[in-house]
Amino acid sequence: MSSATGPKLSTGIDGLDAILDGGFSEGRVILVLGEPGSGKTILCSQFLNYGASTKNEKSAFIGMNESKSRFMSEMKGLGMDFEKLERGGVFSYVDATEVRRIPEEAKVGRIPVGGRELGLVNLMDTIQEAIEKNAPKRIVVDSISDLVFRFPKIEERRPVVLDLVETLQTSNATCLMTSELVSTGESRTLQPEEYLAEGVILMRTLRKGSRAIQALKMRGSKVDTSPRPYVIKENGIEVYSTEEVY
Repeated sequence: MSSATGPKLSTGIDGLDAILDGGFSEGRVILVLGEPGSGKTILCSQFLNYGASTKNEKSAFIGMNESKSRFMSEMKGLGMDFEKLERGGVFSYVDATEVRRIPEEAKVGRIPVGGRELGLVNLMDTIQEAIEKNAPKRIVVDSISDLVFRFPKIEERRPVVLDLVETLQTSNATCLMTSELVSTGESRTLQPEEYLAEGVILMRTLRKGSRAIQALKMRGSKVDTSPRPYVIKENGIEVYSTEEVY
């Protein structure tokens, strides 16, 4: 790997930093793509926890799948005390579980607002408020799957993802957004969010329970694009950056 260009933010995961030649490029919007149970939320939480706890960097988690109490509890079980970080003013949890849902009125027909669904507009407003209120340096949106899968047609999904990416870019923070992997294999169909994100991390669960992580792309940075094995331990994810996947 040749050296990267531009400043980097450490992920807090040694082996992952090695793959990324130092970490994520500052100010980029990165997609963390993977199957259910692959550890996407854990990886993103380690990224936030490291910045907040060791660098005193303001971090924000925008949760679209689970409640704040459940998130706090699960991550504390992995050694990440986000309640303490929140009390210290360096972490904020934004509960977006309601705004990402289709409103009741839309069950009969969608409610367009300037060409976008009401739920989507509410989500963008929620994210923008969090950016303005907290000025975070690290942001995670977990997960965008329910949002983007609401739009089965590619021509509808693309502007939705673009809206989200552009909203995150206004923060000048380094942003991770997670999404479920729809198809697998070498001939899999690329998802619209892969094209629009500035970087893509793929997390896979392979046969016999082994796992592989791969940097598919990282704009503005030279990275190791080979799949590398990783494990989920009691204190989070550990990547073996020098080992091969078998």
